[in-house]
Amino acid sequence: MSRHGQRSSRLRHRPSRAVPSLIAGTLLLAVGVALVWLAITRLVNGTWPTLLQGPRDWLTALAWNDPAVGQIGIAAILAGVILLLCAIIPGGFNALAIDDSRSGAGAEAPPVQERETVMTRRAVARLAKARCLQIDGVGSAAATATTRRVHLSVKTSLHEPGDLRTRVIEAVRARLEETGLSPVPQVTATVRSRD
Repeated sequence: MSRHGQRSSRLRHRPSRAVPSLIAGTLLLAVGVALVWLAITRLVNGTWPTLLQGPRDWLTALAWNDPAVGQIGIAAILAGVILLLCAIIPGGFNALAIDDSRSGAGAEAPPVQERETVMTRRAVARLAKARCLQIDGVGSAAATATTRRVHLSVKTSLHEPGDLRTRVIEAVRARLEETGLSPVPQVTATVRSRD
């Protein structure tokens, strides 16, 4: 993918925090609905529902210096810290940047204004898998990619794979370098012989 222009949005972005927000919002909504239902039941009947009798008796028996109160407080603090970290720490990039400044080396080309070229993680994994399948001795392969690492799971019909793992890693790394990924992710491989 490539996009250039002054008003274009970034192609290489971090994912939104929609899923953690949705989970937290759903839980808070459920608690709110339950509290409203309990309050309405109390106002209409004049008593708390029998559903709350066990928890109510347990809570009324607690004292401020009871260890259970401290444990509840610690659990609430941990949940709050986890939710804050989910909101503050950015997610991983959805794509890898390609350094396309090398493509016009030697030619006098006018500078491109804010050009961005990226390759999705899925595309990087497919490219690595395709290059891996071209190597002699590789029967089948599967690849996963993150912004920092590409891992290949290779199956071979060879009983003694020898240096197949090294050849796979070097070939895939060379192909990723040719593509212009910046930085080039670390390539790892696992080779298994078929039985």
